[in-house]
Amino acid sequence: MSTRVTTDTLTIGEVFEYSIAIQFDREYQSVQYPDTNAFPSSLELIDRQQFRTSDFSDSLVYTLQYFNNQDVQISSLPISLNGTNDSATVFTDPISLYFETVVAKGDTTLKPMKPIYAFPRPWWPWLMAALSIAGFLLWWFKFRDQEVTDSKDAEPQIEPFYNPLEELEAQLLAIKNDSNVAETKNFKLFYSKVGDSIRAYFEDLYNIPALECTSSELLRYLDAYGVDDTLSEKTRVVLRKADLVKFAKYTPTLEDAWQTLDHALEFLERAKLADSARIGRLKAKYDQQFMITSPKKEQGEA
Repeated sequence: MSTRVTTDTLTIGEVFEYSIAIQFDREYQSVQYPDTNAFPSSLELIDRQQFRTSDFSDSLVYTLQYFNNQDVQISSLPISLNGTNDSATVFTDPISLYFETVVAKGDTTLKPMKPIYAFPRPWWPWLMAALSIAGFLLWWFKFRDQEVTDSKDAEPQIEPFYNPLEELEAQLLAIKNDSNVAETKNFKLFYSKVGDSIRAYFEDLYNIPALECTSSELLRYLDAYGVDDTLSEKTRVVLRKADLVKFAKYTPTLEDAWQTLDHALEFLERAKLADSARIGRLKAKYDQQFMITSPKKEQGEA
């Protein structure tokens, strides 16, 4: 068995590959490789691919991203070999990775501060404020009584039921049909729209502050709230891709962008099954509130 990495020095946000290659002495019923929890917390798993070239050779490639400013060590990881009548465990070699700063060595100077620029005070905000006050006073003395009478006669507007699932579908279809990322190459905006649509869905349906959370914080929320495993996995894939584009200066291909949108659409189809009961409860609560307010209105009119 051998292990290797594509680099031995890392900068913040750098993506690298950690590979395990193993030759078997005989056929085994199953082989258990390290899972995502085996790596240090400063390494985020982006992807994992397995390449089995024959019954007696196998390899696994982990794509990881580094988020820290200190050296990190990937310790010995266990690999379990399970045969018909026996089992064995082998361990990978530990690998040390060293943090590399992007600041030039010996550069301790600070850039001088720019002088404070004095902006002239504009006069137009005062004019706008005066016109606004004059308009308010005109409404107060001439039209207020009429508007109060009209508001009493007007029917109360009932907002339609807000379905987070329908809103998610509308946003994703708008991205799919209206996106011009092929011409603009603005991948950061494209990935932000896809990721924010999923974040907004969790915020609307689960009351999770998803739009303010980091990707790691949101994933921990989903685990704590017991969100469907498939939804959590699709969310992890989409947000990790979005973080690479927004923070790690990763430039995806157009095929990568549409594939990420496909993951979001698969999230949508799964959500229609996994969250149907939760949305049904919201709809029942909405209907109940409408039924409570309507009789009161009719009684008042009588």
